[in-house]
Amino acid sequence: MKRTFPWTRVGFAALVLVSLGLGSWGLALDTDHQPGRTWYDVVYQGLQLFVMGADPASGGGELSWQLQVARFLAPGTAVYALFEAARVLFTGELRRMRDRRARGHAVVVGQTDAADTVTAALEAAGHRVLRAADATGLLDAGLPGATVLYACGDDSTDATANVLTVAEAEEAVRRAGSGPTRLYAHVSDPDLGVALQARHLSCAEPGVDFFTLDVIAAQALAAREVRHLLDAPGGPGPLTRVAVVGSGEFAKALVVGLAREWELAGDGVRLAVDLMADDAVAVVESLRARWSPVAEKIELRAAPALGRGSHGRPDLVYVCDADEGTSLRVALTVTNLWHGGPGSLVLLLDGLAGLTRAFGTEASRVLDDLDGRLRTVTMRDLLADVEREEARAHADMYERIARSVHHVYLRNQRERGVGWGEVPAMVRWEDLPEDLRASNRGWVVGLPARLARMGATIAPRDGAPEVVFEGEELDRLAEAEHELWESVRVAQGWRTGPVRDDAAKVHPMIGVPWSQLPPENQEKDRDVVRLLPEILAEFGLEVVRYERNPVPELAVEV
Repeated sequence: MKRTFPWTRVGFAALVLVSLGLGSWGLALDTDHQPGRTWYDVVYQGLQLFVMGADPASGGGELSWQLQVARFLAPGTAVYALFEAARVLFTGELRRMRDRRARGHAVVVGQTDAADTVTAALEAAGHRVLRAADATGLLDAGLPGATVLYACGDDSTDATANVLTVAEAEEAVRRAGSGPTRLYAHVSDPDLGVALQARHLSCAEPGVDFFTLDVIAAQALAAREVRHLLDAPGGPGPLTRVAVVGSGEFAKALVVGLAREWELAGDGVRLAVDLMADDAVAVVESLRARWSPVAEKIELRAAPALGRGSHGRPDLVYVCDADEGTSLRVALTVTNLWHGGPGSLVLLLDGLAGLTRAFGTEASRVLDDLDGRLRTVTMRDLLADVEREEARAHADMYERIARSVHHVYLRNQRERGVGWGEVPAMVRWEDLPEDLRASNRGWVVGLPARLARMGATIAPRDGAPEVVFEGEELDRLAEAEHELWESVRVAQGWRTGPVRDDAAKVHPMIGVPWSQLPPENQEKDRDVVRLLPEILAEFGLEVVRYERNPVPELAVEV
């Protein structure tokens, strides 16, 4: 960052010296006749000029020009110094008053790397961000006028620290009657984060979410990389090989993200992922058990010895060890990772983000990027990769599950031979019309009520046998699916009519009881219910029953 020369400070220091010099000079001339006068007296009286207290100057009369100038210049300098001191003193208070009245901004709580990363991502997207050190500073950060709050404090010793901050913020918003509609708590422990998401997802109140920065950034990287592969001229080859170096939270989340995104690659296109780490075998087994996309969508294999044990030369290598120094050393020393094409070696640098500039353009770089093979990414770049009109650094849980619902729809339609763009919904989530996105979000919001009918809820996936809905229970949930679909469409302005017309918002199935739907439409609703465990499994969640054999008359009717 370019620094400006401190002209103001230099000028002020010059005025002080000139005032003191001229004053001492003039006093020395005008008091030369006084008996016993010493240079100490002259300097002392010169200093008194700044507070208009030097006797020879205050008496008036014939004075030397040096003293005449000094007796006006010195008090002026003192007044300027007082003004600057007052300005500095009150600037902070004025800023706090202004911030309290701010509107439409984001609030980031905490003094951590996570808080800095979220702040940088929001500011890169053009949003104003106000910071608070902890929950006590929420009012000074303009909480009542904010649109979103991110609690990113240090939760290394207290895992619930940010959850409590969000709870306090929610209470403050409720009392004030205004404030952010979205409250996000950073949870460093991904397992705890999934558990918190499950409990909040079960209360059907969008607006609060729990996130892990490593997971969000890894998902963003996976989405970007897979989309680039799928959209490349000619598409991906029959087999794409990827190596992930590391077994930390980012590396594990990247594997899960690649598996989830790869489901749209189509038939006959496979993704093989080699996880390279000392504990690769245990991590691979854990990922397969916890995340169904990992077990079903990709070929994940363990390569315990770094650089050995992989099955063929990888097309892409992601180096993301939990220790960034280790990542850098691996990327620059393990030469058998350098055999891919341009951009094939991806190095995650977050704490060492400043180092990315060293691998810059030909005109500015100071380190070789292996002839274009080495790419560096940071979490800040990944969070800012998607531009959002509203001040958010990531999509919340409801949005992500709604997107997954749409992905399942796309996959099933492609398996039935429906091509991209043949119907309005056959586009990626980013290109989906807002009313169809809202329909998917409504499906997620209504999920807890539908599960409550069956005496069930949502919990973190633990490898137990999945709940299977069948028979009368399946039909009851399918009927609820139809009712939810109809309510969302009616709220969007759709109406019934003999022929479907998306432009006019007309659909023949609106107002038709589920029992009277054509068999193919009933089966479509049953398919949604059958796919529920699969959709939740993509997020490490599952359906669990409160009782193994719920009593129908005790089921909660909504």
